Amino acid sequence: MKPQQFFYRCPQCSAQTNEILVATQLHDDVLIAETARRRGRRQTPHAGPGRPPVVRCPGCDTEMPSAELRDHRVDCVRERLKQLQRKGWYVRLFPKDPDPYPNFAIRDFPTDEEVRFEKLSSDQHLSIELRKIAEITPRSSDQLIYIRVLGKVRWEETKREWQFAPARVGRPPVTV
Repeated sequence: MKPQQFFYRCPQCSAQTNEILVATQLHDDVLIAETARRRGRRQTPHAGPGRPPVVRCPGCDTEMPSAELRDHRVDCVRERLKQLQRKGWYVRLFPKDPDPYPNFAIRDFPTDEEVRFEKLSSDQHLSIELRKIAEITPRSSDQLIYIRVLGKVRWEETKREWQFAPARVGRPPVTV
């Protein structure tokens, strides 16, 4: 029985290499994230317990009822991101498709409802609604800000750009 070999073609230089060699060079966090994503796709959807009565604001980490958070969230997250922008730290958005240069920077706030990030390796801009920011975790040891979003930042190969695909969390079901 002949072992199977799978090959990976680099999109930039068109060099071809064995996928196993590529996978062994990936960071463990990338493999863990991809494994979790694949496991989540295999699970059957089931009803959850619903929203918790008290939730934490991603801007100020204060716990409050969901109805109160709805009015409080956007302004608080915007102010927190402006404070962190002044520090000039790098930003890592997750969940995100893996890439060798994961760092973003907070560019600006084009409207009161969104923030624009700049991908440092390509100078591409990516806008995300402030309501879609679930967690903001600054880590001073490596001057990084980890931002978890409600959705996924993914690479769109056909357009050759990063795009944000928002999750449907908190939106009413679409009825046709």
